[in-house]
This record gives sequence, C-alpha cells and structure tokens, in this order.
Amino acid sequence: VDDERYRRDLREREVVQLAAEAELSALRAQLNPHFLFNTLTTIGQLIQEAPPRALETLYRLTGLLRAVLKRSDGTFVTVAEEMEIVRAYLAIEGARFEERLTVSIQLDDMLASLPVPPLVLQPLVENAVKHGIAPLREGGRVQVKVEIDGDALSLSVTDSGVIVPARELARRRGAGIGLSNLERRLERYYGTDATLEMGSSAERGTEVCVRIRLSAIHAGAATSAPLREYIA
Repeated sequence: VDDERYRRDLREREVVQLAAEAELSALRAQLNPHFLFNTLTTIGQLIQEAPPRALETLYRLTGLLRAVLKRSDGTFVTVAEEMEIVRAYLAIEGARFEERLTVSIQLDDMLASLPVPPLVLQPLVENAVKHGIAPLREGGRVQVKVEIDGDALSLSVTDSGVIVPARELARRRGAGIGLSNLERRLERYYGTDATLEMGSSAERGTEVCVRIRLSAIHAGAATSAPLREYIA
C-alpha cells in the first residue's frame, strides 16, 4: 500500500511539473521578441488605419496572456477555457495576416464543460499558423474541431498550408517543445487511453489530432445526460 501510494504521489508530482513546464513554454512562445514585435507592429498600424481594431487586438493580447498565466498547478481546464486561448491567439494572428488567414472553429456546446489538460490545443494551433500558413504568400485556412469520434473525445487542428513529409512530422514530434511536452502529459494523465496523431497530405492538409477515450475522462465533470451515457 505504501509503495502504491508513493508511486501515485510521484505520478501526480510529475503531472504537475510537466503541466507547469508546458504553460511556461507556451508563455515564453507568446512573449518571444518575434511574436511581440509582430503583434505590436500590427497594433501600431491599426492605430492609424482602424483604431477600434487596434484596441480589440490589444485586448486579445491581454486576454491571451491572462489565460496562459491563469493556471500553473497542473489542474484540468474545460474545453471552453482552452478554446478561449485558441480564439485569442487566432484573433491576434488574424489581425496580422488579415485575409491570408481563414479560421474555422467547430465546438458542440455539449462538450464545452469537459475537462482536458491545459494547453492541449494552443500548441497545435500555433504550429499550424507558424509552419503551415506563415510560409505561404497566399496564406491558408486553420480549422479547429472538437467532437465525439466513436469512443473518444477528438481535438484536432488542420491547416491547408505547407504539406509536411512524414520524416519532418516525426522530427517535429520529437524535437518540438509543445508537441513532445503535450505527448508526455497525455501519457501521464491517461496512459494508453490518449493518443496524438499527425498526418499531412495534399487532399486533407496537415492535421494533428488528440484523442482521449471517454471512459478516461472524469465523469463528474459531465454536465449533460447524453454525455453521461458516453462517459461511464
């Protein structure tokens, strides 16, 4: 019993540490000089051309930083809270890329209260914009989708930008701070009940998908009877 309690406590401490590292990494990514330079330059241009949009972008930046700083103790967040970060980030990038970036977000309200690890979608969205859309002069589309797929909650990000060879996808998966950290956290939280899948093709674009078995999601956080039938 003591050994099992020790192993459980160790796993919990690892979850907290990895979650804190992910939030710190995300914060650093948002605060790096390149990101801030681009964002502040955009705001400066909008002040002259469209003051209301400049103010809105500034509020979005403030909201993004506040949301990232909101939790650092490894606790779960709701899908809705995670989507706040995603929307804020995409709104800021939308102000910068303008018509070069098209965004689509699909989220069933019934899923909004489900618990997920913090920063499970934001790194995927950031990678989609940075690696998929930014290199193309004509830009492209980023689609964020949260849905029930069979026996799992599926959280996916797809971009229509640069097609990535399988070898490069594997390299990014192992070398990227956001992806590797997310994959480790999923393993700590859910073991084999969660997966991170990546693929890229001319037909579908580049997609990164996190799948979490519904049986592994805490049933107490389900807020509707239909979801309780799934999460048991």
